[in-house]
Amino acid sequence: MMSTPTGHSSPSREQLLLLDFDGTVCLGDDPVLHYAAQVDALLADRGAAERDDGGTAEGDAGVRDVVAEALAAGDLHVPELSPGVSVQDGYQLVQRLGLARGLSVEEAGVAFRAGREALLTAGLHRSDVHAPAGLAALLDEVRETAAVVLITNSPAAAFAPWLEVLGLTGAFDAVVNDAGKPAGLPAALEEARRRAGAEHVAETQVLSIGDIWENDLAPVAARGGTTVLIDRFGAGVGTPDHRVPDLAAAAPILRHWAAAPHSDV
Repeated sequence: MMSTPTGHSSPSREQLLLLDFDGTVCLGDDPVLHYAAQVDALLADRGAAERDDGGTAEGDAGVRDVVAEALAAGDLHVPELSPGVSVQDGYQLVQRLGLARGLSVEEAGVAFRAGREALLTAGLHRSDVHAPAGLAALLDEVRETAAVVLITNSPAAAFAPWLEVLGLTGAFDAVVNDAGKPAGLPAALEEARRRAGAEHVAETQVLSIGDIWENDLAPVAARGGTTVLIDRFGAGVGTPDHRVPDLAAAAPILRHWAAAPHSDV
């Protein structure tokens, strides 16, 4: 896990805002589709090996095609997955499909990192990657009373270009990369406190916002913090304090929380 400070140091503040990256701060479907394309490449390599061994590898629709169709329809419940499988965002859909077709969790992780690298090579500025409108100004406002930390599973290597294209360079008190969520979130939270100078902030004065309940919010809720779930696809997972369709809908909640320390939000 690595933590990179961004922006300037600030006076002691009594609140701590945690933000997820993909699906929260970083919007756009191209990163998901590049991930899916890398999953397809791994599966194709495996299929070729099976054919060399005398087996068969008949392909259904590629993972990228399935995911692209689901994202366009705004419905991640694809027939290939069993009804009980929870899918909250495009990245989870890619992973679930990859696992269902024979990849290991480790191989899915390799595909995720390869997809990031491929998108960087193609040029982030030519992709649909973007930040929610007005986010930089909102974070600047919130930072008057709260330390703001970005916690992400994205690798630390070559992460700066992502913040640059989003217009968020210097928008955070710290960035914790390679967080290993969900299991790594408690450790990432302690790292976030340390890097942002927020060790003194009470657990009840932490607000976390993200789009995956178990990755971004559940550990914070268990400690008494406030949670805001961005539920783009209406998955209905988890028990957040607030469930919103996008970050724009969360902005009034964040402003109220930042302006009223120690009160219920």
